[in-house]
Formats: sequence, C-alpha cells, structure tokens
Amino acid sequence: MTMYDGGPVNRQPVEQPSGTQREKELATDYKTAQRSTNNMAGLFGSKKDTRPIDVGLASLVGSDENTAIDFWKKRFELTAAVPNDIARVGALTPQMRELTRIENLDERKRLTRARLIAFTKLAPEQRQLITAARRKAFEVDRGVMEADQKLVDELLPTLDASVRSAYPQP
Repeated sequence: MTMYDGGPVNRQPVEQPSGTQREKELATDYKTAQRSTNNMAGLFGSKKDTRPIDVGLASLVGSDENTAIDFWKKRFELTAAVPNDIARVGALTPQMRELTRIENLDERKRLTRARLIAFTKLAPEQRQLITAARRKAFEVDRGVMEADQKLVDELLPTLDASVRSAYPQP
C-alpha cells in the first residue's frame, strides 16, 4: 500500500491495454454522428420546410367553391377588423404567400377566384381597408404580391361584371 497525500491509494491491475475501450467508444460515437449528419447539412438541416404558412388556407385545397368563398369572406372581415394598418398588412401577407405556395395552378386559380368573389361581398368600408392593406403589402413582399396580381389580372376578365367593378384596379 502506497501513501499519497496522507491517504492510501489502492491500485488495481489493468486487464487490457490502457485506452483501448475508450477508443472503441469514440469510434462508435463518431460513426453514429456521421450517419446523422449525412441527413442534415448545417445546424438547421438542408430540408425545406413544407409546413403551411396559413393552415386555414391550406385546408381549403380541394374544397368546394362555396366553402372557399365563405372562408375568404370571413378572413377578409377579420382582417378588416384589425385596428392598425401595419397589422392588417401583416395579416394579409401570409395569406398571399400561402396562395403562391400552392403548386397546382388550377387550384391556385380556383382559390384566387373565390377570393375575388368574396371581396365583392364585403361592406364598402371593409373593402377600402383591405385594398389599402393590399397596396402596402407590395412594399413587404413585392414578388409574392406581383405573382398574385398577375393571377388576378388573368382571372378578373372571366368574372361577372359586378365582381369586376367592385374589385379595385392596381
């Protein structure tokens, strides 16, 4: 028995060369880490986030036209009820982004058409507030709003004259 700093130190004989087990553990951990990083590049990964920006709008895909019109009318009413101009723009912009994310062009046209029809069913004060928010949204996300306006310009001539007259020109 050996004394170290005033106390006994017991030594146990080593059964295998020192450090071998730890090296095996490190090698296994390294392999595991390599497997998991192959799927993800960088801190947050290279996967594209496919979750919808607006779940309510995303749930409309495949619904009938009356459901879509009712949804848009209610959504416009809620947006117009927001007391602040900037907040109204913030409420409107994600809806436009979600519409442009819909890959099926026919479905996007159908939902945009329903939006145009629902807009005309609003009270004039509400239409004015939504129109002002839409104009300001061009400053927030010009690319999305221009893509939407292109679709509106394509669909507006195909709609009823009452809808065309109620919808504001850019």
